[in-house]
Formats: sequence, C-alpha cells, structure tokens
Amino acid sequence: MRRVMMFLNPLLIHNEKRRAQVEQIAELLSGYGADVHLQETLSAHSAGQQAADAVAAGFDTFLVCGGDGTIFQVIQGVAGSDATLGVLPFGTGNVIAQNLHMPRNPLGAARLLLNAQPREVTLGEVILNPTGHKRMRSWYFFIAAGMGVHAALMNLSPTGQGKRRGGRVAYFIGGFRLLVDHPIQAFQLEMTLIDGTTHTVPACEAIATHVSEINRWRPGGNPFAQWLRVAWVPPTGRFGLGHASFHALATGKTSVETGWGNLPFPQYATVTRMICRPLNGTQYRTPLLIEADGEVLGASYTAIGVSNQKLKLLWPNGAK
Repeated sequence: MRRVMMFLNPLLIHNEKRRAQVEQIAELLSGYGADVHLQETLSAHSAGQQAADAVAAGFDTFLVCGGDGTIFQVIQGVAGSDATLGVLPFGTGNVIAQNLHMPRNPLGAARLLLNAQPREVTLGEVILNPTGHKRMRSWYFFIAAGMGVHAALMNLSPTGQGKRRGGRVAYFIGGFRLLVDHPIQAFQLEMTLIDGTTHTVPACEAIATHVSEINRWRPGGNPFAQWLRVAWVPPTGRFGLGHASFHALATGKTSVETGWGNLPFPQYATVTRMICRPLNGTQYRTPLLIEADGEVLGASYTAIGVSNQKLKLLWPNGAK
C-alpha cells in the first residue's frame, strides 16, 4: 500500500465510536508508510465515479469502510484497473468480509490487511435491458444477483435507515412481511449451463451466486471461477416459497420432486449466464425487481453472467 483511499459511508460511520475506529485505522496504515486519504461517499451512487477518479489520480489501494452496498458501488470504478480493493466491515451483512474470514471488528480486519496479498478474482456482471428496447446498462457484482422476492427485500430500506436502526433483525422482519404481503410472481428463467446447453424454465425466485457463503446459506459459488451457481424456485405460492427457503437455509436439501402438499424444494444449476424476463402475456401487480449485492437496480429484464473484467482483492493470509 502506497497511496491509500479510504472510502467512508457516512450513513454507517455516523457515531463517535466508528469515527474513532476509522481514525485509528488511518493512523495504523500511516505508521506503515502509507499515504492515507479519507473520502466520504457523496451519495448512494457516487462512489463508483469517485473511485474511478481516484484511480486516474494514482491511488493504488482502496479500503471501503462500509457495507456490501458501498463495496458494490466502489467496484464499479475499480474493476479492470491495477488498483487493489480491501474490505473493512462496517456494514450490516458484511458478506464479503465473511467470505474472507475476517473479524467483524474493523480495526482487527485492518491489521489482517497489512499482510494481505492481492488476488485477482472474477466478477459477475448484470446487464439490464439487453434486447435494446431501452438504454442498456451494466453493473459488476461480487456476491450475487437475481430476481424475485429477495430483491424486494433489499428495496425495503434504500436510505439505509432500516439497516441502522434494526440491523439484521430488520431484514428478518422485512422478509417475513414480504412473504405475507408481497405478490409472488413467476417469470421466465433461461440458463446456459457450463456444458453450453440452454434450459428455459418458469421460476418465481432466482439468484446467481459468486461466493460460497451468504450468512447461513452455503450456495457453493467460487470467486475465482468463470461460472455462477444459480439457486431457483419453480412457480409456487407463499407456503411453497417459505418451504424452499427453509431447505436452502437450514437443510440444504434439493429435489426435483415436491414435498408434503406439493411444496417445492430449491433447485440448483451451474451456469455461465442466466436471463430473467417477464412471461409473455402476464400482467404483473408490482414490477419485477432485480438486485445485485443487495442493491436494487430496478428493471424487469436482465442478463447475468461472468464479466471479462477482474478485480484485485486484498486477501488475508490463511483465508481459503
């Protein structure tokens, strides 16, 4: 680390204790000879451009003091460059830090990063409206991306207030409310498997994962691979989605057969690409939502695959 830019999410670095942790980390890095600069993200979607500007200005290392959503935004400006990205867990889920086997204490995580080595990882890519009927736009992601009720859950607290006040409990409560109130709507899922074959099925939930762990769920992704691990659920009702979610989180059981009362199990596939689109002739009560790394991107048609761009990620010694 020579020139270090520490990006701070002001919504998550909002009290004296956390500000003091940031200052301690900056002092720690400066003590090892790094030229450290602190920069707050100006808005929820500004961090990518801020990171790109800092890359052009010669910063070689970026440390993100925030959650997975802030990291997602910074990745948009760092992907494909020679700069290295490090994670300091100040967020709610901290899924990336979890996969790097880092402590939840940001100062402890910073000490690990002092001896961490940059490793080149792959990135997923979300392309919205790829048919060209609207302006195409793409995002990189590191954790997962998909369509369904889980994306609506990410849309519960776009300002971050729910996360700050309730933490993980807010997500569990929100998930229960969505399962009760939110319409469960089917869409078309087209998957290109790693052998090149294509399968098209109806689904009500689909998520392409890039990492091996998402809290209690172990989807089996690989951040060094050229494929994604897709978990999907056939069209079903509330009890069916709850049944499939339980087995994904608690038992890991999957089956093409249905369980008691014809309730479905989660299905899995290893793919290089998946496309989610509305079913022809279907009138949707609410828009189909797409999320990537917990950020709702807000479109109803997407292609999700592995990007050609890579990311240099600070990988603590001892982490798999």
